[in-house]
Amino acid sequence: MPLCPRSSSVQPPKVTHVNAPATPPKPGSPEHWHAWLQQYGGDYTTDAERRAAYDDFQTNLDTLQAVFSQSDDMHTAGYLEAHERVASGDADGPDDAETWVPANLNGYARADWLEGFRSHFEL
Repeated sequence: MPLCPRSSSVQPPKVTHVNAPATPPKPGSPEHWHAWLQQYGGDYTTDAERRAAYDDFQTNLDTLQAVFSQSDDMHTAGYLEAHERVASGDADGPDDAETWVPANLNGYARADWLEGFRSHFEL
């Protein structure tokens, strides 16, 4: 069966390119204030309340980022310690993690550090 020629009214689909996500605006910039207002402004009755909440957000931002990045920081620290211990001949595998975990770590920080150390040996 012969193929029919393509109708001139049928267009091939357009290919869209996915760009890298935009860098978020820097806290304190007018762009960040505007984005914050769009996201949270409706939660407050007055402009004064909105401004106070945003100021509070900025004041606490470093603390919040530190708290929420602790897991990644501990994981990285454990991984790097494993790298150093292997390079110096003091560690041969993931079972050596308990030997080198810092004594001052407990709870989640300890677990994240151990996971990081052990991950150094994963393929």
